[in-house]
Amino acid sequence: MSQEILPTTPHVLYAVRLIIERQTLDNIWQSHRWVIHDLVPLELSAGTGLPPSNDVQFQRLRQSEGGDGDEALFTAEASLDLHRAEAEAYAENLASSEPAIYAVLRANDPDEPHDDPDVDVHLAEISLSPYNIQDIEDCGEDQVEKLALHGPIADFVRAFVAVHFKPEPFKKRKRDKARGARTDTASGPRVAQGDAFRAPTSRRKGQNYH
Repeated sequence: MSQEILPTTPHVLYAVRLIIERQTLDNIWQSHRWVIHDLVPLELSAGTGLPPSNDVQFQRLRQSEGGDGDEALFTAEASLDLHRAEAEAYAENLASSEPAIYAVLRANDPDEPHDDPDVDVHLAEISLSPYNIQDIEDCGEDQVEKLALHGPIADFVRAFVAVHFKPEPFKKRKRDKARGARTDTASGPRVAQGDAFRAPTSRRKGQNYH
């Protein structure tokens, strides 16, 4: 891993290799499913290198001993895009109960068949920002997989956030002592308690009101 790229760099691409597994299902409606098998950190670069998300295609990595294509492993390489403008999103991710790397698997276009007939999905996006993933999850058309954020990637993200995320400190509003009494409306100062709504005195015996 390059030692020149530090968390102080405002824009970093963290190259990774994603490995997915094609598992056969005994289901008349669905022949198989895709499961994340592993994610391997590769190298860092300063805003250059592998694209962060450009609909990367999966290539066969290894086939099971049966040789029939079932439960084969496929791989794709892309980059996690860390930008200082999104440091708040990374901070929220790290503060969650399950910090995650989000991988979005999207169905291939049937009009553009893949070289391998067993592959019917591609890597549409890989991200550290829960904000970016929210709209995709709401749409519900893609398969969103969460991988645990740990190890060297998590260490780098924490250091990146510590440098680039500067939350505004909470400021307690102070009472304006120079103005004295508090006002409720534009009509004027609040009337002191006990002065308002005094009950009228009772009539004296024999006193008439006109």
